[in-house]
Amino acid sequence: MHMLWLALASHAFLSASPSIRARVAPPSIAATAEAEPVRMRVTVPAGVAAGDPLHVSTPAGELLIVTVPAGLQTGDPFDILVPALPPPPPPLSAAQAGGGDLPLVLSRAELERSQLPADAPEAGRFEELPLGPQLEPRGSIGERLGRGACILRVPGVVSSDEAAALLSAALSARSAQVERRGKPPSRGRARLPVSEPSLFGRDSVETCEEVLLRVLDLCDEAMPSLHETLFAPREGWQERQPRNAQGSQPEVPPPPDLAERCPSLRDLYMAAELEWSEGEPAINVYTSDGYFGAHKDHLALTVLIPLTAPSTDFEGGGTGFWAGNSAVGEDPRGPPDLVLAPAAGTALLFGGDVTHAGLPVAGGLRSVFVASFSTRTPASPPDRVHGLQMAPSVSPQFGGG
Repeated sequence: MHMLWLALASHAFLSASPSIRARVAPPSIAATAEAEPVRMRVTVPAGVAAGDPLHVSTPAGELLIVTVPAGLQTGDPFDILVPALPPPPPPLSAAQAGGGDLPLVLSRAELERSQLPADAPEAGRFEELPLGPQLEPRGSIGERLGRGACILRVPGVVSSDEAAALLSAALSARSAQVERRGKPPSRGRARLPVSEPSLFGRDSVETCEEVLLRVLDLCDEAMPSLHETLFAPREGWQERQPRNAQGSQPEVPPPPDLAERCPSLRDLYMAAELEWSEGEPAINVYTSDGYFGAHKDHLALTVLIPLTAPSTDFEGGGTGFWAGNSAVGEDPRGPPDLVLAPAAGTALLFGGDVTHAGLPVAGGLRSVFVASFSTRTPASPPDRVHGLQMAPSVSPQFGGG
């Protein structure tokens, strides 16, 4: 049985420290040896039996392998001892202390804390791109993103080495998928769930989790209004959510106490309180003439990161965006209002009501990492709440078959 990724947070830790900013990075051996371990409660997930191994991500960012004790079954809790948290980050800047979004260019100290790749000279520069005639200045960044007024571009989120490693793994996964199905994917596009153990190994899952947490940390530190507006279960949460494929907004909100238990995007991820798009996080691979038709993601936030470079690795392609948000359907007339083909490693962030498409690749190979997610609710489909923790449940058409 394949190993499962379990991203959990200690209840005691969450209660004692309402703003988690732990990093997924190798822990300090000296600090771990000197600090008293803390107790963490783990719940046996579905499909796991006594004696099975679990990968547990601790609040301190360390990945541990634990074995489900004898006699336990799905839903049963058990306690483990994990390393204590590292020292807290430096004090908040004046802008952060005020609770608002930071300026779109991070300071050097904030950039260093974000742990962005060292080979990205522009890393940390959040650029807000208007989707429409001009940028709407009303409200916070989270409000503008939610109403589809802008796309956020963040250079240097993934290093060149990380992009190359994920691309290599994706190409191997695509070959395995083609061999298993006996035919290449239709529309020149393969969609590859990162948590599928028959496609990706542990190193790829770890890298994708580090990338995701890197993006979430940057959002929490520089643009807290994204969490406050789109994810926090406060009054009006349902009205701020994107519409589903039937054109309606969620009927069931998250539990109110989630705002206190998970006051940031990182907290929501670590506590497995996110709902994900089918088969995501995923890596898409486009070959010549490959494309992804116009659609909406229907979840609060999408993170899309190219792993290949325009002109160097492929011609054409890119992502097209249509202005209008929920007023524009998934079969728009006319060309997109904005086309972006950023450098490899650059993240694009946008809301779930924005109509967008993967434009046809004229030649070469294009690949992107993509993850769309919202706050988990009691109505979230059970097969959409695992993220990178366990193998996904997807339709036969998902991978491009």
